[in-house]
Amino acid sequence: QQNELNSFLWTIKREPPSYFFGTIHVPYTRVWDFIPENSKKAFQQSHIVYFELDLTDPYTISALTSCQLLPQGENLEDVLPRDIYRRLKRHLEYVKLMMPSWMTADQRGKGLYADYLFNAIAGNWERKRPVWVMLMVNSLTEVDIKSRGVPVLDLFLAQEAERLRKQTGAVEKVEEQCHPLNGLNFSQV
Repeated sequence: QQNELNSFLWTIKREPPSYFFGTIHVPYTRVWDFIPENSKKAFQQSHIVYFELDLTDPYTISALTSCQLLPQGENLEDVLPRDIYRRLKRHLEYVKLMMPSWMTADQRGKGLYADYLFNAIAGNWERKRPVWVMLMVNSLTEVDIKSRGVPVLDLFLAQEAERLRKQTGAVEKVEEQCHPLNGLNFSQV
């Protein structure tokens, strides 16, 4: 059917059927209403759900944080051209200044402070590898800040799977994602 085209859901025809669903790392509220019913139904009917990474596992989060860091003793200032480093630093100062006005009343009502949020996202930025800083900067927009606290689609589905007592797992290890990104040279980043 036309409304099920481009749903990012593939069916592997076997008994019982298996499904392959392509997700995106954005707050689920941005895309949930656009996910076709066939995809939601496949998720509901599945007993076992595998994700790219297990975002509910503290080790995964810790390993992702560690893999983003430059080798011991190195700072971003040492590896970036001076003009880019200065522009980045000025931009992050601007973001920190703007963040209170970007936050929603709901976020403030839940006790979320702009300084805390900035540090949660950009803390230790001078120790991170350029590729991870680039990804971080791309998420430091007003729209992204307003949706902080809302899980990305993958995490939302993992939390739903746990709530529904589905068996879960991960297809990849952190290292399988981290090492290729860390292997990009500066011109690629």
